[in-house]
Amino acid sequence: MGFEPLIWYCKPEPNSIWDKIVDSTFGSYTPCAINTLVTSTSNLVLMGLCLYRIWLISCNVKAQRFCLKSHYYNYMLGMLACYCAVQPVLRLLTGNSAFNLNEETGFAPFEITALVIESLAWFSMIILILLETKVYIRQFRWLVRFGVIYVLVGDIVMLDLLLSVKDYSNRSALFLYISTVIFQVLFGTLLLVYVPNLVPYSHHTTIQAEIPENGEYEPLCGDDQVCPEMCANLLSRLSFGWITPLMKQGYRKPITEKDVWKLDKWDQTETLNEKFQKCWMSEFQSSNPWLLRAFNNSLGKRFWYGGIYKIGNELFLFVGPIFLSRLLDSMQNGDPSWIDYIYAFSIFVGVLVCVLCDAQYVQNVMRVGFQLRSTLVAAVFRKSLRLTHESRKKFSSGKLMNMITTDANALQEVCQQLHGLWSAPFRIIIAMVLLYQELGVASFIGSLMLVLIIPLQTFVISKVRKLAKEALQQTDKRVGLMIEILSAMDTVKCYAWETSFQSRIQSIRHEELSWLRKAQLLYALNNFILNSIPVLVTVTSFGMFALLGRELTPARAFTSLSLFSVLRFPLSTLPSVLSKVANANVSLQRLEELFLAEERNLKQNPPIVPGLPAISIKNGYFSWDPKAEKATLSNINVEIPVGSLVAIIGGTGEGKTSLISAMLEELPLISDGNATIRGTVAYVPQISWIFNATVRENILFGSKFDHNRYWKAIDVTSLEHDLNFLPGRDFTEIGERGVNISGGQKQRVSLARAVYSNSDVYIFDDPLSALDAHIAQEVFRNCIKEGLQGKTRVLVTNQLHFLPQVEKIILVSEGMIKEQGTFEELSKCGPLFQKLMENAGKMEQEVDSNKDRDSHDNKTDALPFNNEAMVELPNDTNYEKGKLRKSVLVKKEERETGVVSWKVLTSYTSALGGLWVVSILFACYTLTEALRISSSTWLSVWTSQDSTAASQAGYFIFIYALFSFGQVSVALANSYWLIISSLRAAKRLHDAMLDKILRTPMVFFQTNPVGRIINRFAKDTGDIDTNVFNLGNMFLGQVWQLLSTFVLIGTVSTISLWAIMPILIFFYVAYIFYQVSEGGDNFSVGQRQLLSLARALLRRSKILVLDEATAAVDVRTDALIQKTIRQEFYSCTMLIIAHRLNTIIDCNRILLLDTGKVLEYSSPEKLLQNEETAFYKMVQSTGPVNAEYLCSLVFGRTENNSNEYNKELEIHTKPLASIHWNTATQFAIATTLSSLQHLQSPNTKDKKDIHNITKNAVTTLQEVLEGKHGESIEETLTKYHVPIDRCVFEPDRPVQPGIS
Repeated sequence: MGFEPLIWYCKPEPNSIWDKIVDSTFGSYTPCAINTLVTSTSNLVLMGLCLYRIWLISCNVKAQRFCLKSHYYNYMLGMLACYCAVQPVLRLLTGNSAFNLNEETGFAPFEITALVIESLAWFSMIILILLETKVYIRQFRWLVRFGVIYVLVGDIVMLDLLLSVKDYSNRSALFLYISTVIFQVLFGTLLLVYVPNLVPYSHHTTIQAEIPENGEYEPLCGDDQVCPEMCANLLSRLSFGWITPLMKQGYRKPITEKDVWKLDKWDQTETLNEKFQKCWMSEFQSSNPWLLRAFNNSLGKRFWYGGIYKIGNELFLFVGPIFLSRLLDSMQNGDPSWIDYIYAFSIFVGVLVCVLCDAQYVQNVMRVGFQLRSTLVAAVFRKSLRLTHESRKKFSSGKLMNMITTDANALQEVCQQLHGLWSAPFRIIIAMVLLYQELGVASFIGSLMLVLIIPLQTFVISKVRKLAKEALQQTDKRVGLMIEILSAMDTVKCYAWETSFQSRIQSIRHEELSWLRKAQLLYALNNFILNSIPVLVTVTSFGMFALLGRELTPARAFTSLSLFSVLRFPLSTLPSVLSKVANANVSLQRLEELFLAEERNLKQNPPIVPGLPAISIKNGYFSWDPKAEKATLSNINVEIPVGSLVAIIGGTGEGKTSLISAMLEELPLISDGNATIRGTVAYVPQISWIFNATVRENILFGSKFDHNRYWKAIDVTSLEHDLNFLPGRDFTEIGERGVNISGGQKQRVSLARAVYSNSDVYIFDDPLSALDAHIAQEVFRNCIKEGLQGKTRVLVTNQLHFLPQVEKIILVSEGMIKEQGTFEELSKCGPLFQKLMENAGKMEQEVDSNKDRDSHDNKTDALPFNNEAMVELPNDTNYEKGKLRKSVLVKKEERETGVVSWKVLTSYTSALGGLWVVSILFACYTLTEALRISSSTWLSVWTSQDSTAASQAGYFIFIYALFSFGQVSVALANSYWLIISSLRAAKRLHDAMLDKILRTPMVFFQTNPVGRIINRFAKDTGDIDTNVFNLGNMFLGQVWQLLSTFVLIGTVSTISLWAIMPILIFFYVAYIFYQVSEGGDNFSVGQRQLLSLARALLRRSKILVLDEATAAVDVRTDALIQKTIRQEFYSCTMLIIAHRLNTIIDCNRILLLDTGKVLEYSSPEKLLQNEETAFYKMVQSTGPVNAEYLCSLVFGRTENNSNEYNKELEIHTKPLASIHWNTATQFAIATTLSSLQHLQSPNTKDKKDIHNITKNAVTTLQEVLEGKHGESIEETLTKYHVPIDRCVFEPDRPVQPGIS
């Protein structure tokens, strides 16, 4: 007696047709089993998926909702679904059973149940389709489509069963079932290709569709939010179960940095670097220090621990081939089925252990690789800060950056693959032993061919690396030029150089892609060789085995194939590993040389001692280059007392900045003298350094916030007024390089940073040159003179009207201190000082001008300097310091998460060349898989023969070789086609991006950091060049292989295909769940401004914009430049932006701005005639003597303009001035454009020659402004037969990039 409920449910008929005709283990229970397990299960899955999607549409308020533009497609799907839902009901009503054979009647319970479930499933589909005509969501739609496909596969299984007994079936019932299957196939096809046209749903607001950026942190499992790996149990660590909380969070929203765990202490860079430094110091003290040994001592434990897992992985890798041979032999010999199950289970266990060991091995060595890289980055950075000046010459910034990137990456990669040096030979030996057991002597021939391929592999890989290196050099050149373009984008746009630079970039890009194309095509050829060798080895080995008279059984054939497959990996990777080891050894030696280099003595400055000077230099000779014949600074003897205010003055390029560099011990001392600075030091550079952060963060600079000290620093640097007009006051974000604040504001933020540091010594490198006259006066008085009183202050300045207020003046000329003393002393007995003051128009200034200014200030109490010419500051009583919301300028970088959108895929398809290119690729993948399946099928046919004669063996071998070589040949053609197409797409995408960037308004560059833009042209472009091709080829190959495998399984056994389909959905859901988601530094700032000015003069534009063009030059040079500009550009429109009133005092019109508004606009004569104007008060704020001098320039100009003699003199002097300018600046500008902008490579081989020649040209240019070299210029013109009139008119042609 059987199980009564099962008998009632299935109604089996003993000795029925199902027993006799159908070859099934279920016997008479076959229709019940197939209908219940396959059909009903499939329909239940479909019904569940439909109901869940209905719930999402109806109840899930977080889902983004849409409407369909047209409902006709849904109506058509609905009609097909109606037929599929009604047909089971119709069969029930008519009593038409598909399983009644030989005119049997009635329904068994299992068939009634199946028909009801099928009808309910399709009715749920109808409800879903109708609901989607009202509201449509994107979530879960593909899973519903999978459910339909799953039902179709189940129907095919049932149809296959019914067709096997069609001679005994009811014709009408069979016809109804076939018609239902046809309608379901039609429905599934239409649903699969359905791409709905959607519009936003207007009657619903999505609630928190995405987690906001400022959303609260959701705690993860782990003590103190530290990675819980070390606390996890053995099973969790083996299966990586400890990472599940992070994966759950990643499923709910895209993972960001704040979502992940904190690093455990042993993974933190600080801990790793400390451990390495201890190991390296111990190694450094040995007789033969070896960097590799230090790395092994600090990081080796986990690396060798991973090696244990690698041993387990290698051993269990061979469990599959061994038990596969036993399984096939058992099946061929007809052994009991339980033995087959044991073998199959053994294969499963072997694969499982192999995968677990491999995962642990990869996790350990990858972790060590990242630890090694972070250690190296920290160690190189630490060492770079400690290098002596001599050592620094051997290790330039580019070389150090190369160590942090290239060398660190090389060691990281080799660390992750170093175990391959022993595992590859181990795997080869074991595989060859097992092959010998299967094929005997014939295996040696195949194995020998595999070994001989190693030298060829090594040669090809080395060649590929050389080609890739050439491509990388072009990449570096292109990215370097892009950095310079983006850094000077305002200049590029001003001169309309976009087209010139675009063609230059595209030329380099063409060379880069040419090298890349060669490298990738050669790499594809290498892959063809790798794929061909197994085919050749297999054909040769099997052919030799057959020719020796041995029988090639399925067990021997497929076991040998699996072993040859095992052999292919180590033989293909071993040459690569050896090459990477060689490269890593070179990187190791470079890093070892760095770590062995001499370090600076980084002792703290000695403390302030009463009675001793704060800064002292005795018998100092300093030079940036100890081998130079002339020192940068010579015979320096200076003492600066504690608490004093000292000014350093001198002409442009005379050595002022070099002197303070010597004080800071940055400029190397080359004599027996000494230089000492006591106490803590704050330095304000000539060019203010501002980083992308808030105003407050720029001032604090990492220090702890002190309310009183902070607002005092704001007050003494006159920033309070500016903060009132910033959207977030001191919480306003400053853009990269301070693009959204003025030059004066940047300089005062830099000053406030120094004041807040509360140091003992302050060194200011001409910070007042970027400020307005009245602001400069106020900052000097409130900050430098009074606010820092008691501190030691050294001020480099070109604004000589501050000199009467300092305690000591140091005059630097030709790299030496020519004069030093008080203002009174130098005014009486300092000839150089007297001449400098005379050139500045200040010799008449009296010593007591400070008192005059103070009395003037007292007279104008109601109009203080910082508000005189400014709009009144509104009273904002609601403002609470420190509590405003941060004003964001630079937006957070946008990034795509989740599945790649169709828009991106469509764009890339268009860049590839269109659908016809993709169609050819898909055809190649399809043909490759067809040939692969054909070769395996043919091998199965060959091994199924009873005996293998020599003649038959040759025939089978030839066909097998034809299929196999055809497969790899098509794969090669496919790779070549994909490489050519992908590089074409890379070029189009890069050119389009470059075109957009060069034509984007400047506001884009002010709100997007340069590094972010460069990343698009560097890393992202590199990914498109190489990674997209490799990953795309790998992905598409795997997809086609998976599809072809399913087709093969479905052809052999449809029910097997139905059974494994849920595995697909499992992996898909798991996938979704785990989807986590150098320019002119050798010149002073003043010299660089001269070069920029000369470039503008050569261009001869109709409109000339001078934005603080002479702020960093001394007053005398400024006057000479202004005179020359007015002679050269008397017919041009000039817009001059300057803080020095001397620079703009003789302009035709003066435009005074305040907080972005026009305050005054008129001629200087009218503005100075009205004592109530802000401009008049500005002039008066410079002091009575200088104010009188400025007024004389304005009103004296009026008289001179009416003088015909001056006009005639101007006409005669113009040609001579043109000759001077053009002759002196041609080579300087050509060299500047060539060396600094990469527009033209100079002929000279030595970079030092370029710097010297350009520096000499700048000096000559400065001397020409003084009226020197007239005879030399005329001689040069005569020598080269250049007429004077040509020199006058030839420069009217604009200078374009690359033209000298």
